[in-house]
Amino acid sequence: MTPAFQPPRYAVLYVDDEAKSLHYFRAAFEDVFPIYTADNAADGYSILMERGAEIGVLLSDQRMPGEKGVELLEKARRLNPNLVRILVTAYTDYQTAVDAVNEGRIYRYVHKPWEPEDLQGVIERALDLYGALLERDRLLGEKAETLRQMMMADKVAGLEILAEGLNHHLRNALTVIRAFIDLAPLKLDEELQGQPPHDASFWTELHGQAQNQMQRIQIVLRRLGEASQSREVPCDDELDVLRLLDEVAGSYASSFAQRGVQLTHYVHPTVPVIRVNGERFRQLWRMLMADQLTHLGPGDRVHIHAEPSADSAGRPCVTFIVEDTGAWVGEDSVSNLFDPFFVRTHQPAELGVNLTACYVIVHQHGGRIDATPREGGGLRIVIVLPIDGNGSSVEQASFFDRMVDHERRWREREA
Repeated sequence: MTPAFQPPRYAVLYVDDEAKSLHYFRAAFEDVFPIYTADNAADGYSILMERGAEIGVLLSDQRMPGEKGVELLEKARRLNPNLVRILVTAYTDYQTAVDAVNEGRIYRYVHKPWEPEDLQGVIERALDLYGALLERDRLLGEKAETLRQMMMADKVAGLEILAEGLNHHLRNALTVIRAFIDLAPLKLDEELQGQPPHDASFWTELHGQAQNQMQRIQIVLRRLGEASQSREVPCDDELDVLRLLDEVAGSYASSFAQRGVQLTHYVHPTVPVIRVNGERFRQLWRMLMADQLTHLGPGDRVHIHAEPSADSAGRPCVTFIVEDTGAWVGEDSVSNLFDPFFVRTHQPAELGVNLTACYVIVHQHGGRIDATPREGGGLRIVIVLPIDGNGSSVEQASFFDRMVDHERRWREREA
């Protein structure tokens, strides 16, 4: 049997300029709800800002010196749209209250003088509504995360199909072309019998460029195949994040220094040990650093920041933020970064497949990766990984059970 819903103990704030009303309210309800009171709109709004989502219901008298009740309730709505707002009015303010309800600015109104038993029922229903609104937001967030994971899975599967197709259809053809390019100088010598060719530059510069480009194509195919390995990987290695980033910074310090790029990192002291696939996770950072080295130049900076976080399902995670100051072409969408053939700076040595590999590795660990342009130039890459990569990204059964329960409670309240 499903247990009866027990709403969390969210607090109630009552704002009224009459000291007797505040005293009476606290005496009536302080043993039932967590209570805050204020004798003016400004102090009430300050309490809302300080306590945030802890306060689920705001009751405000309409007639107060300074801001009126409806003005405070409207400001409170902008601060926390889920906050349930109740206007306490005298009969002379009846039309104001009706207008506020009709315009959607308040949940309902209560006439003075109020009866404790009746008002307690109103507050209990309001707190239940507040809990349901917060649960709705959590469910929507989890649904968005579920869809995000599905989209990532589809993209990774598509990459795998692409890589298999390219490798299958192009490798044999490239083998023949590579053999021709490699054997051409030898066959030319045989044909000329020691005489110099009429166009020597063709057989030196152009032939060398053809060899380099052939090698580049083969590297792209190999990297694409490695990047698209979407099979599940065991996440049995425990890694200390600070030690890992120290290792990354140490490995690439000389390479960044040679290019005149400053590399720094910071790990929040409360970041826990994470459980990952050590080989793949280190590959993730090798690919990220290789990408940075390709498109950054003298005077640029890279900063890596790690902090504890949680995803929409409440799983403990670690968020990694990689920010750089490199140039970004405004007409290009940053979402293209994770496409295998997109290159940021169009330098000959750049391989766009590097960030594709990062995308796949993050997916394998049940996380997500996003990129946005930085204000003032540069790029910001955000990676959110669960501290245990073996856990599923979202517990689907639990998610839909809670969604059904939420809808049931919503219908019961509306009945």
